[in-house]
Amino acid sequence: MQRKSLITFSLLWAVAGLVLLGGLSLRTHLRSDDNNVSPELNTAVVDGSQPSGTVRGKHLSDGNSRQVTDLAGRQVNVPQEVHRVVLMRGMGLYDLSALLGDETADRLVGWDSSLQSNDRDAYERFTERFPRLKEIPLLGDSLRNGVSAEAILALQPDLIIGGTYMLGQTQALEQLERAGVPIVYLSSDDPLRDPQASLLLLGEVFHRLERAREIVDWVNRELATVLEPMQQLTGPVCSIYVEAGNFGAEKYGNTFGSNQQQQRVHWGSLLHQLRCDNIGENVSGPFGMGVIQPEYLLTRDPEVIVITGACWTAIPESLHLGYGADRTTAVHRLSRFADRPGWSDLRAVQTGRLYGLNTRLGSHIMSFVAVQQLAQWLYPAAFPGINPQRSLQEFHERFMPIPFSGQWMVELKAP
Repeated sequence: MQRKSLITFSLLWAVAGLVLLGGLSLRTHLRSDDNNVSPELNTAVVDGSQPSGTVRGKHLSDGNSRQVTDLAGRQVNVPQEVHRVVLMRGMGLYDLSALLGDETADRLVGWDSSLQSNDRDAYERFTERFPRLKEIPLLGDSLRNGVSAEAILALQPDLIIGGTYMLGQTQALEQLERAGVPIVYLSSDDPLRDPQASLLLLGEVFHRLERAREIVDWVNRELATVLEPMQQLTGPVCSIYVEAGNFGAEKYGNTFGSNQQQQRVHWGSLLHQLRCDNIGENVSGPFGMGVIQPEYLLTRDPEVIVITGACWTAIPESLHLGYGADRTTAVHRLSRFADRPGWSDLRAVQTGRLYGLNTRLGSHIMSFVAVQQLAQWLYPAAFPGINPQRSLQEFHERFMPIPFSGQWMVELKAP
């Protein structure tokens, strides 16, 4: 009788154990489905889930990690040696390649598609120099939630590099941060300072601080050739209108003011720090951009107009500037902006102060070129010796693994 009771008791314990395990399995499965995240992501260890916290990868310990502070102000534990990198901000390849040189492609295991779709010239130059980049998975558009957290995890990255503008905007990065995967955010919100700070952060991450400081010191000296004399200028402040030329002349593109939090970022920040009257300053929208009312533009009648260009392959009429652009085509496309209704009466068009400038010069380590060029266009008498194109070419010769080429800035002569 005693033996029979013992057998019954053991069977009951076995059944209870199976039910408990089944319940845990079902709960984990449901939790994963609810968040659209794999069970691996849900069971990863996260030391701090808030952006201001300390983020530690689940595979890191104090012995094989070190702490850095990224441009979002987050303290992030990163591996002592970073070999496998996912670049979620494709434009960051400018900064990364200036720092790593010949090792650039060897470190990347995945990147987003923004460079390929929005800066095709640069994508082609980088893939020509580093053919291996074509073999590295393109992960989609990070800002349109086209990137899968599971796809990134499959690449087994040591580190993910993003941009601060992605905070709260990119679901995959939020999932990966909860999983404890190390993520550092770079920034170009302030083009006069953030690219240098971002490069110094990368120098710390990749044990290339000496190289990073060499580049940053050179960039700061170039900036000083404009910023210090500009502080001494007196007299009237020049008015300016800057527009993204990605739609071509037929449709007004974004101008640059402030974002939805009333913060001036990117081109809006750059213009605010120069001695000029940005007539688009009160325009606000996502990422500091919005479309100006044409009537307001015509009424303000700016002294200088700058249309930014790149290699936007989706819109053939866009203003093409960059590595693969040629002067003749760029000037022709710029001239079409002067044919917009009412533009022939604008001071900028009548006096030959309608210009084109590569838009990426406002978002990476070569932003100093945009500062130099805008200063010269705003106050030509004050900066007769500045040669922004020569500075850009010298930067490539000193620091970039790809050669300088193409047309990055143009002007339309007075009719």
